[in-house]
Amino acid sequence: MSRYVKEKIVAEYADRFGGVSDVAVVNAEGIDANRMVALRQTLRERGIQAMRVQNRLARLAVREGDLAGLEGLFDGPTTLVWGAESIVDLAKVLTDEAKDISQLEIRGGVSGGQVLSKQQVEDLSRLPSREELIGQVVGRAVGQAGRIISLAMAGGGRLLAQIREIEKKGPAEGGEAPAEAETAETPAESGEKPSEAEAAEAPAEPAEGSADEASKET
Repeated sequence: MSRYVKEKIVAEYADRFGGVSDVAVVNAEGIDANRMVALRQTLRERGIQAMRVQNRLARLAVREGDLAGLEGLFDGPTTLVWGAESIVDLAKVLTDEAKDISQLEIRGGVSGGQVLSKQQVEDLSRLPSREELIGQVVGRAVGQAGRIISLAMAGGGRLLAQIREIEKKGPAEGGEAPAEAETAETPAESGEKPSEAEAAEAPAEPAEGSADEASKET
């Protein structure tokens, strides 16, 4: 391989991994063609890319930047995997695929400039992914809102029940407004004759002509 070709490959690696901060290193040697095609398809569906690299030239391309230190994992056939939203998502996918593909070996990776061992990548795969964390936060928020609504509705229901109970009972005892006193009617207004007792108590009125008779007798 000429020097010019090597330089072009190094430039391609540098361009491909420029700006990438989360990368996993795997050994896919020994995986048959059909399974490899299926694996690449699975990774693409998750927005993940995989590329087999030449170790010596890849070391030159990643010795600076966020992937510095990754070259220590370039030992034997090397495939770099990247493109997930986080190293946790990347670790989850690779760990799940490794359960079905025994030839898929996870060597380690790098995240934010920190080199990760194989064990650390496997440990990361057991953490909740970004989507799972969002789901947990949303679930808790919805649960809290549901409890608040339930409490509010329960309080309103109790108040409504009390109002209905009061309406059934009606005004409290002794709380009725006194009826307006009826205006007393005089006997004259009522048209009724006075009783004998009332007539006896009333002073007698002199009979007509009695005064004249008395004056004549004198």
